[in-house]
Amino acid sequence: MSLRWRDRRKQLFAREAVGSELRRDWSAPRRRARRPLAWTPLFAVAVISLLGLAALRVSILRTRYALGATLQHETELRTRERSAAVASREQRDPHKLRELATRLGFARPERVIDLANEGRVR
Repeated sequence: MSLRWRDRRKQLFAREAVGSELRRDWSAPRRRARRPLAWTPLFAVAVISLLGLAALRVSILRTRYALGATLQHETELRTRERSAAVASREQRDPHKLRELATRLGFARPERVIDLANEGRVR
């Protein structure tokens, strides 16, 4: 041990022996070097990420509602397409066409003119 340390040690232990003279004041505030802006960037990143997460959730909800509306519209269009296909097939039915033609006054032709043979020069 160095001489300095030995002397310092004696002083410390001598004060402890006295007891009543050396007391620590625990009510006194401790002084530490604090950096007030140490947590600010971390807090800002946390707030920005939470706002981004909230915006993402809102965007997902809007997309789901739009998808639901689109699926409903697609279902309606498919129903209309089926009914249009049924109506088209009914209009092309030969029996119905024959009935419609007789009601409108159409009849079988009495003679047929073949224009392909008429246009030839002999």
